[in-house]
Amino acid sequence: MSVDTHDLLGLVFEVFTWIGFGCAVVVLLAMLIARAADGSWVETHGVIVDGPVDPERPEGTAGREVRWMTEAAELYSRPVSDAEFDALRDPEEPNVFYARREPSRARFTRSADHAKALRLLFWVSFGIGVACSVASIVLLFVADAA
Repeated sequence: MSVDTHDLLGLVFEVFTWIGFGCAVVVLLAMLIARAADGSWVETHGVIVDGPVDPERPEGTAGREVRWMTEAAELYSRPVSDAEFDALRDPEEPNVFYARREPSRARFTRSADHAKALRLLFWVSFGIGVACSVASIVLLFVADAA
């Protein structure tokens, strides 16, 4: 029993189409759950100031902290790591995103890292599904022409 190459490729493309689209649906559901759990974040302007002296820093130097004001005119602050400070585009007046449910939580990016990873995984798996379905259709016409 011999299997034709076109039939084998068609089967492989069909399987990867279903795997790609199936994974994309699962990741999309995970993205929706993660977004709902993360809540909404409000953008505001922050100010970076020198914080209190931190004994864990070398030579007892002062760390940095970011301060921001909420829509309810409440002032909050949190420490800023050196890596976060180096990643800021505008360290003088950075954009701060604080959680609407818990204004004491803040970050410097609109979306969290896990959301970015899920978004990338969705597009990769969706792309695999689309590419394999297009390849399967092309193979169908090539097989008919041969």
